[in-house]
Amino acid sequence: MAPHITVVPASTKAGRETIRVLLNSESKPIVRGIYRDASKAPSEFVQNSNFEAVQGDVGAGTGLDFGRSDAVFYIPPPIYDGTDSGEFATRAGNNVESALKASPSVKRLLLFSAIGAQNDHGIGILRLNHIAENILKDAVPEVIIVRPSYFQEDLASVLEEARADPPVITSIFTPADHKIPMVSLKDISEVCANSLLAETAKPSPHYFKLFGPRSYSALDLKKAVEEVTSKTVELKLIERDQLSEFFAKHLPEPYVQELVDMTTAGLPGGVIDKDFVYDDDTVKGRIELVDTLRELYTK
Repeated sequence: MAPHITVVPASTKAGRETIRVLLNSESKPIVRGIYRDASKAPSEFVQNSNFEAVQGDVGAGTGLDFGRSDAVFYIPPPIYDGTDSGEFATRAGNNVESALKASPSVKRLLLFSAIGAQNDHGIGILRLNHIAENILKDAVPEVIIVRPSYFQEDLASVLEEARADPPVITSIFTPADHKIPMVSLKDISEVCANSLLAETAKPSPHYFKLFGPRSYSALDLKKAVEEVTSKTVELKLIERDQLSEFFAKHLPEPYVQELVDMTTAGLPGGVIDKDFVYDDDTVKGRIELVDTLRELYTK
């Protein structure tokens, strides 16, 4: 019998790309995607007979139907409507836990967390993940917690900056030679799909880090952008004392400090910096940053 997997929220980047891999898998799983607005499900998914889009909301606790599911993939979503991040993460986590407890068929939970989420302070917006881990680490017989590093795709804005005249790209990672691990959505989706479909259970809860093939600095980013665009670009660093002003241009005021704290946690001396090592608990992806940027640039 084909495995039955539920992804929630399915509209997240990790959720969407993992669904894509699952639907193309030789295992032919039945996939249920839970969306706040089910009409937003990609047409390519809806047209697949092994996919079902349903309406549900982790924040409200409505429509969280995990019935008949063998495994659930939960991606704690951020919140930017003024609600306290910690309060929302707690409410959403409790709602997911209740739905899991009401669905005895679920034997495996894959929780999408983040590098550094084991820390209870100094990680900014990543406390969403810390809270989710604490609530759900023993919610079902097998809990797998993946802690990815920074998404390579989140650097897409530098490609737009490189199109300007003169081309000047910005980086929040300082100093310029400070390397941090970055991972592509392709690697994320493949690893997550494999974790959901794996036949062998692991001791629960099982934690692992997910990095790309190597770590990158702002200087590496500059080099990759120049290779992709065939332009010489200037690198402008956003220093620590400039982060608040930088994020204030992109986020509602209540969340600015959370992004500042998350960023500084990954800078030299930060609480996450010590986790930027490839060890026995690290899964290494294969997609290089330059390849991700090249694909984004040619879209």
